[in-house]
Amino acid sequence: MNLLVLEPEEVGERLPRSDRRVEHVRKILRKKAGDVLAAGIAGGPEGPAPLGLATVEELDEKGARFSFAPESEAPPLRPLALIVGLPRPIQANRILKDLSSLGLSRIVLCGTELGEKSYADSDLYLKGDFRRPLLEGAEQAGSPRLPEVSTSPSLKAALRELAGLPGARVALDPYRSRGPLGAWLPGDGDGAVLLAIGSERGWTGRELDELEGARFECRDLGERILKTETAAVAAASIVLARLGLL
Repeated sequence: MNLLVLEPEEVGERLPRSDRRVEHVRKILRKKAGDVLAAGIAGGPEGPAPLGLATVEELDEKGARFSFAPESEAPPLRPLALIVGLPRPIQANRILKDLSSLGLSRIVLCGTELGEKSYADSDLYLKGDFRRPLLEGAEQAGSPRLPEVSTSPSLKAALRELAGLPGARVALDPYRSRGPLGAWLPGDGDGAVLLAIGSERGWTGRELDELEGARFECRDLGERILKTETAAVAAASIVLARLGLL
């Protein structure tokens, strides 16, 4: 944890001993009452997300209480949005954590024709409880600004939801690929990119037609087939590098 990230309503309130942040402050950082540490207040792509210093006002066997003094605003998220085929819930948590740490601005988790339909019935997706992995990614990155995350029942619905999003568009598919993603140039996308990655079994021909109809260019990650969670982080990193942000 490189940054203590607090929700706005948590400032000045007691956090229980069971809170993982309290345990980290106690056991790893070895802080005590009166000490200060780098902190931020969680915010979204827009609006406030201040960075500053937290003071440990109380720390005992029951929990901890922190005050916060803002010093600056967190930098904006990166102009990269992602559509990803609905992954297994345990994978989704890892993907969200890693993509949050990379600073993506928006993530849409969508059902796909070849994806496992039962995943959509998990508590993670039914409740939309994505906050914890996003916060963990923010703590790692040292920025309290979190991406917007939503779910969509299908690729078609996700494309409709993001129809007005500006930027260049690229999708991963080894069969219709026009070459490696690392050689792709974002082109005239105003410095923004929308990236699409399928579920473990990839896209169907109909979904690829939908993507190409929505101005996506197909690219690949080479001859090796990667898991969705690996492909998401690798592809996002490559695109950010092509944008000059990594």
